[in-house]
Amino acid sequence: MTESITDTTTDDSAVATTAPREAGVALLEVEDLAVEFRSDDGSVRAVDGLSYRVDAGRTLALVGESGCGKSVSSLAVMGLLPPTARVVRGSARYRGTDLLALSPTQHRGHNGTHVAMVFQDALAALNPVHTVGYQLAESLRARTGSSKREARRRAVELLDLVKVPNAVQRVDEYPHQFSGGMRQRVMIASALALDPDVLIADEPTTALDVTVQAQVLRLLAEIQAERQMGLVLITHDLGVVAGVADDVTVMYAGRAVEHAPVRDLYAAPAHPYTRALLRSVPRLEAGGDRSVGGRLPVVPGRPPAPGKVPPGCPFHPRCDMARDVCRTDVPQLDDVAPGRSSACHFATELLGGVRA
Repeated sequence: MTESITDTTTDDSAVATTAPREAGVALLEVEDLAVEFRSDDGSVRAVDGLSYRVDAGRTLALVGESGCGKSVSSLAVMGLLPPTARVVRGSARYRGTDLLALSPTQHRGHNGTHVAMVFQDALAALNPVHTVGYQLAESLRARTGSSKREARRRAVELLDLVKVPNAVQRVDEYPHQFSGGMRQRVMIASALALDPDVLIADEPTTALDVTVQAQVLRLLAEIQAERQMGLVLITHDLGVVAGVADDVTVMYAGRAVEHAPVRDLYAAPAHPYTRALLRSVPRLEAGGDRSVGGRLPVVPGRPPAPGKVPPGCPFHPRCDMARDVCRTDVPQLDDVAPGRSSACHFATELLGGVRA
């Protein structure tokens, strides 16, 4: 069964011609991003001064507990914030163009074509009354003017790209006929349809078992390397990014508290929050509290609710290194070693006194 697809057009006048992707070239630069939500009690700051850069051919992981602002920051970049939210400052530059300064129509011209997003709930993101082929082909016809036959052929190619078996047959099936892992592959295929420069993957392995999770992450890594895309991987689990990410930005209470190359961060975290997260990752080796079957350390307490961030360092109520200065002075994200930054008054202690 194949539905007809209605021809539509989109004003893509703001869409720039895609330039070649060269490794090391900045594709997306987010600077001092702040997002607020309106509530009955006033404005609540969900993201407060977030900055990061995504280069061609590299993967940046945004890591932190639920509610730290990872997804909100990405929705802001995509121009998909709900009506109760607004960007109060900052920029998100794609190849020099500030996406946050574009009109809604202009922003739609960039979404999918230059910056695309894989949402975390594939079942909710896919329309249950249309086949996956229709949903893949619809955007192609609307954005590229492809014929119905060409769009269907491309839909099959996209399913092949994300390794959906029997793509020619499955293109005419509905989302409920796909497993959770296969639905996530369909979402990745949809995001890749227009060959974007930057792909934002928001918790792409949520609710998937460990085996399928590894397959999806491996698929993203393979596609990213083949196309030299910039990849932003949003996750709450440091354990899943070790073999995928090049760089890691750790977020807490809407702010970036550490940024480092992935190997350096795992070897020597420069913030107590990062250290606590790493301690809570189970290890497979025998012996010790962190091995399978042992007692797993946890981060004490809970993250602060938006609008109720404590004075000083936001992490100090949960920090085993907290001192008087941490309760009064907000630490800034400063360079602590080549290519590394940390928002901790005592980052040099964690790094053994090494400083840039």
